Amino acid sequence: MTTEVERLVRSGRQAEIEGNLRDALVRFEAAVKLAGDDALPRLRLGTLCHRMRDYARARETLQEAARLDPDNAEVAFRLGLTCDALGDRDVARAAFARAMMLAPSAWQTWFLIGRDHRQLGHAEVARLAYRRALDAAPDEPEILFEQGTLLWEMDMRDDAFALLERAVRICPVDPGYTLQLALAEMERDNLTAARRLLTTAKHLAPAERRIDVALQELASRTKAPRRHKRAA
Repeated sequence: MTTEVERLVRSGRQAEIEGNLRDALVRFEAAVKLAGDDALPRLRLGTLCHRMRDYARARETLQEAARLDPDNAEVAFRLGLTCDALGDRDVARAAFARAMMLAPSAWQTWFLIGRDHRQLGHAEVARLAYRRALDAAPDEPEILFEQGTLLWEMDMRDDAFALLERAVRICPVDPGYTLQLALAEMERDNLTAARRLLTTAKHLAPAERRIDVALQELASRTKAPRRHKRAA
């Protein structure tokens, strides 16, 4: 990459970490325009689009990155996640298989092993696989979120909550992470924190129905009891 492309990617990543969607998008888009045949700026833009739930654009961008760098395991992994979110299971499976072939000991492979076992109901095996993924990449929000939600289901609530908090802190642009943390706060009866998180999630994804349902639940729990009128 040229110095200018590197600067744009770096500043875009910083904007993403700070939760500034507009700046992150603008900088990644500018990097892609200047990048020529470099796949990395497209990987960063596609990953951000996926986290924003703009899956169609994410797939288009990541497919271009895969064409430019077919041996990049990270690109294959991200493309698989996006195709899976779009319901294109066959393409997703092929992309995941390629990611695992290209990087058999990388965190992405352990993440996929964990996810497969979780879907099969093998919670303890999934937990151990996610643990291996976290050991290799302790700041990857996808692993933190998956392990956090799994531990929550396994009733390991304190450990789960800490992981969910870290996922949101590292990746504040993903409305799904913020929503899940808000739901956890509601279960912990911390309604003030839940309201703040749900407001943030609503801003990130205004059309997400699950956020509306959570806001309705929060409103019902915080509604003041009605005062009965005294008889005359």
